[in-house]
Amino acid sequence: MQFTENISLLSYFFVSSFAFGCIVGSFLNVVVWRLPRGESLCHPPSHCPRCGHMIRAWENIPILSWLVLRRRCSACHLPISWHYPAGEAAVGLLYAGIFWHLLRGGLPLAVLPGYFWLAGAVLSAARIDAEKYIIPNKITYSGMLAAFLLALVFPKGRLILHRESLQATNGLFFQEVLEKLNHWEPLAGFLQHSSAAAALDCVLGMLIGGSMLALFAVAGKLLCYKQKRESEAVGYGDVKFLAMIGAFLGADAAVYILLGGAMLGFLFGLIKWARKKNIENIFSSLPFAPFLAVPVLFWLLVGNWFYLFWHFFYDKMQ
Repeated sequence: MQFTENISLLSYFFVSSFAFGCIVGSFLNVVVWRLPRGESLCHPPSHCPRCGHMIRAWENIPILSWLVLRRRCSACHLPISWHYPAGEAAVGLLYAGIFWHLLRGGLPLAVLPGYFWLAGAVLSAARIDAEKYIIPNKITYSGMLAAFLLALVFPKGRLILHRESLQATNGLFFQEVLEKLNHWEPLAGFLQHSSAAAALDCVLGMLIGGSMLALFAVAGKLLCYKQKRESEAVGYGDVKFLAMIGAFLGADAAVYILLGGAMLGFLFGLIKWARKKNIENIFSSLPFAPFLAVPVLFWLLVGNWFYLFWHFFYDKMQ
């Protein structure tokens, strides 16, 4: 009987995570469409982009409304792209996967708000960057603020404070800074509070994540200036994007994610060069946010993938 109740409860949470993800996915469709065009996310209400028909509540249910309306607008009867329900379902599956990772790893529920927010922010920023080559400040700035507030309200959501967790392994930056600051008497007692330590982890991740790409941005700009080229190696939108990621996941995670994103971007650039045989502007013309998004989402679904890969290959070598 207890086993059946546990299965029912888990099923409820999985379905709830999927449904919530679909709702967020529907909102992200609005974000991806409106933010690059400088439009408000609140006004006007959702409407058909072709005929302007205001979408009623029952027409705005993720996935189901698209199926009930037979993939067409109820007013002008023009087709509604399958990209909308596909995006909603993808975010739903992602949120269900994040919940499964939390359950499998025995992580606290306080992790979910930050992980869900980061997943939505990363997906929307990556989609916009892939299409428009921009990362809106509204996504990155609101993400940094949300990460800081969540660190204060839900300090247990910062996995660096759980030393037994795989995600907290190799928290070198945080542990080193915390040790140094604990030697300063005015802060020693203050940093014993979990909210203060969580806020420190957030700010440190933001600074390390942003500063790493900022150095590349400055160096790339100087190189392009010397070569009299107008393009930039790294945009400052990417700098703020990685700073936001670091704010949620911490400094060490930002380093690993930058490494993973750089490797993916390099491999993609090589494939692109092999097909076109033209090395000029191959890498500078690539939007970087989608390549950073992949290791971020992998981190949210399986944890510290760098640590897992390292131990996998280490065990194979023994």
